[in-house]
Amino acid sequence: MNSASTFSNGRSTDPEPMIGQPEIESLPERPYTDLTRNAYLHGQQPAANQVLVSHRQQALSQIRAHSISNLRSELGGVLLGHAYRNGELLLVEVIAALPARNDDHGPIHFTFTADAWSQIHHERTAQYPNLEIVGWFHTHPGLGVFYSSDDVVVHTAAFTLPWHVGLVVDPLGNEASYFGWQAGHLAPIPGYFEQLDTQEKPIVPWRVAKTEVWHTRETEQFYASYEGRGEDAGTLRASYALANGLPLSNGALLGILGFVIGFFLLFGWVVALNRQVNSLESVVTTLADETSLNAAVCPNPNLRILAPTTESSVAGGGDVAIFGTAVHPNAARYQLEFRPAGAELWELAGVQRRQTELGLLLKWDSSERPLGWYDLRLTAVDRQNIPLPNTPSCQISVELVAGG
Repeated sequence: MNSASTFSNGRSTDPEPMIGQPEIESLPERPYTDLTRNAYLHGQQPAANQVLVSHRQQALSQIRAHSISNLRSELGGVLLGHAYRNGELLLVEVIAALPARNDDHGPIHFTFTADAWSQIHHERTAQYPNLEIVGWFHTHPGLGVFYSSDDVVVHTAAFTLPWHVGLVVDPLGNEASYFGWQAGHLAPIPGYFEQLDTQEKPIVPWRVAKTEVWHTRETEQFYASYEGRGEDAGTLRASYALANGLPLSNGALLGILGFVIGFFLLFGWVVALNRQVNSLESVVTTLADETSLNAAVCPNPNLRILAPTTESSVAGGGDVAIFGTAVHPNAARYQLEFRPAGAELWELAGVQRRQTELGLLLKWDSSERPLGWYDLRLTAVDRQNIPLPNTPSCQISVELVAGG
């Protein structure tokens, strides 16, 4: 990376999108207000010549869950939905997101391999047959939000339609930004809409980052020579490793420093939590004697919420301690989700990365949740945040009541 290779004043050296006006004219018409009427604007209104992105909360919840499943490596996947036009304005509705499952990722790179593409298309056909790929997403944990030169290569090679967009999320910095084609160039999109279709408040805490697109000479050579084929055509890499000994920018160095500090703070928190679990050991043992109620709905003894018990009442307005057992041999981590009773969308409450026998799994923050009935679900997932096959989740129902 070389800071001298970034563009300024909104200008860059990207090529025109490879596919253009005929495809735009074939898009169905849809009023702009359909996608923004009951929606929250993150950031600023996009310019007239930028793609307008409107997110359903289901997709944002899926992206958020995947983005925090591994804070030491980049993760990514594809965005699914539909594209429309309203006169000259391009509209994209993101309805769902699919993570890419592969082992070719690390702290500063994420790769779309041929196997990952095959998995994505298979899962899209099985789960979302009526949705199209409208873009991609990937994470920069602790390194800030920007489009690296290799991100530009991925977008130029695989997401060539004028409405294709890319989302970058820094799950440690709680920042995000969209990028897309603007008058033939790749540029940041200053804002996007979140449809308030499942709850009345935004579901993600991300701030829209002020960011830019980075370029290198190698990127420009790729533009000139790329024809969608060759030995590496099936593998697209998004990374920002040092090249030719060039130094990291000040922003990236600060991001790395923040990541290191955050890691040690997290380590200290885990140590403190372990001490807390030990002090509660006698309480947990007592609770284990009362698991018959939950055993009926959670038959797997290696993945079970012990307390609260199903159909019980708990004090809302603060942290609800979730005790249980999570020791599945093939699990990379365990995630706890919740939803209001009868709702369709699950929201992530937290992630547990250690094996736990008869202990405190995590705490559910109910401080901003209205009183009433909720479903809680404990799921064992793999390294790509995919639920383990043949391993049913443990799901219980609890009622949040006013604290005493």
